[in-house]
Amino acid sequence: GDCTRQAATYLGGELFRRPELDLNAYFVLALNDDASVSVVDPLFGFGGSKLLTSLQLAAPGEDWVLTPEQHRLFISMPSADKIAVADTWRWEIERDVQTGPNPRRILLGEDSLWVADDEGLTVIDAKTFTSKRLRFGVVHDITLGNDGALLFAAIDDAVWIVDAHKKHGIVRVKVDGAPSALAYSSAGKTLYALDRTSGRLFAIDPRAKKVVAAIETHPGAAQIRFAPNGRHALIPNPERNIVQVLDAATNRIVQNAEIGEGPDQVTFTPLLAYIRRRASDTVLMAPLDQIGVEGRQLGVADFPSGQHGYGDGTTGSIADSIVEAPEGPSVLVANPADKMIYLYKEGMAAPAGGFSNYGREPRAVLVVDRGLRESKPGRYETTVPVKQPGMYDVVFFLDAPRVVACFGMNVEPLNPAPKKPLT
Repeated sequence: GDCTRQAATYLGGELFRRPELDLNAYFVLALNDDASVSVVDPLFGFGGSKLLTSLQLAAPGEDWVLTPEQHRLFISMPSADKIAVADTWRWEIERDVQTGPNPRRILLGEDSLWVADDEGLTVIDAKTFTSKRLRFGVVHDITLGNDGALLFAAIDDAVWIVDAHKKHGIVRVKVDGAPSALAYSSAGKTLYALDRTSGRLFAIDPRAKKVVAAIETHPGAAQIRFAPNGRHALIPNPERNIVQVLDAATNRIVQNAEIGEGPDQVTFTPLLAYIRRRASDTVLMAPLDQIGVEGRQLGVADFPSGQHGYGDGTTGSIADSIVEAPEGPSVLVANPADKMIYLYKEGMAAPAGGFSNYGREPRAVLVVDRGLRESKPGRYETTVPVKQPGMYDVVFFLDAPRVVACFGMNVEPLNPAPKKPLT
């Protein structure tokens, strides 16, 4: 009937008969080399012109983070000493917030944005945008504990443990080195601080407030990042062409995988670890069930993702250039020198497609997901902006089993005017 015809119209992707809101939609954001953020709408497939808009920043961005409802995006701008606040519903920069000098890594806590800068930490209220400064000296990296109560900050010869609720330092834990990268094990409830120069990795117990182990890794590591299980961390090392695996249960390196061409960044999906390499245009994949099995060789597969190596762009970023995509088991891969973003679906031999970044180098990639996603078994949720209040027709289509349904939904005004008292 009418409902089936309506569903067929929208599924056909006709340019002039698009719905007011698409609850399957997501947007791909690229953090560019030229102080801009590209916003791409990949809805009608990859290829062709998909650029929705571009956000202009005061200076090139370095790191970024979305609020949980994905309404706001925070972007650090080191050369401007500021954080940009972007509204992802209107696709515009709302304001810039002053920080300490050279802001880099940013994290979002329960109610605050934490910024690592050259004087310490800048703490910004995520709703009012008022800020507070904690001056510890140059902060090289920050991370949060898994319950969000504690924040950890790496400085020249120590790690500060910070109360994330009261926003003040609790204790300074001295280490025998210069920690420059941090990672928290949710399984072991332990913080790991990596000294890239010496290769030493310090395990810190936040409850005991002391170093409980010092682990020898190779000098030159680029990163330490825990797999979704919270127990095994991957440590890619582009100088030694190796990826080491830490087991947080035993505080030991349990695997050493020789991986050429400069492995420097690791990201995860529920099934795979993705390893980017500076001197290669191929990305490696390792199954998570093989990671951390002592004595077992780490099996890797690869796929080509461009024409140039990932280190061939003009500048790098500390933000991820490989992220999980919303449509099934897949990832988006930003290749700066190609000036392209590729979509790779797990199990395929090559990317499913790609789209141009319009002459700009995508240094990092991020997804703003407006799709209806399962939050609990049988419960699907999303938060989307609606231009006008009123009655809307909702068209629902499921391909297997085939279900087509239509129903009305009334959207109330966001701030209804108060009713006048009766006289």
